[in-house]
Amino acid sequence: MSTVLARRVASTPVRTASQTWARITQILAPDPASATHAELRKAAGVACASISSEVTRDAAIIVWGAGPRVRVYCVFDDDAITGEDVSEDALPRSPTDGDWRMSIPCLPEDVPWSSNRLASVSTRISARAMDEDVEDEETVTKAAAPPLTVNLVEFLKS
Repeated sequence: MSTVLARRVASTPVRTASQTWARITQILAPDPASATHAELRKAAGVACASISSEVTRDAAIIVWGAGPRVRVYCVFDDDAITGEDVSEDALPRSPTDGDWRMSIPCLPEDVPWSSNRLASVSTRISARAMDEDVEDEETVTKAAAPPLTVNLVEFLKS
């Protein structure tokens, strides 16, 4: 499995959902003039709904691409106020450089509208139900590979 980095961003009552998403965007795409930063801003409605419903307390916003996988959680209530478990440090490398994807967890009833909304603003960002995880790329690659077979008739010809 590839390397995984995690960030835990303070949310309500320290920040609104919109301010929390702006901070997450800054962590994931630090250049405010980049196309990626703009693309993440377009996903704000879905991201803010996810943050507001506190789905991101236990289900991560997941970003994967060329570098390490990044899991972003939000911290709420007293822990957000005290900074308990908050880690908002810059990442060693932007996970949105090059080819990348993002999955935003949502309440199960919000997945249809969230998916439609995200599809209208991005080909890289998708929604998933909060109890689903994003498979590791290596697992997906192995699962997609057809099983090996040996043609014994051809093999025994010699």
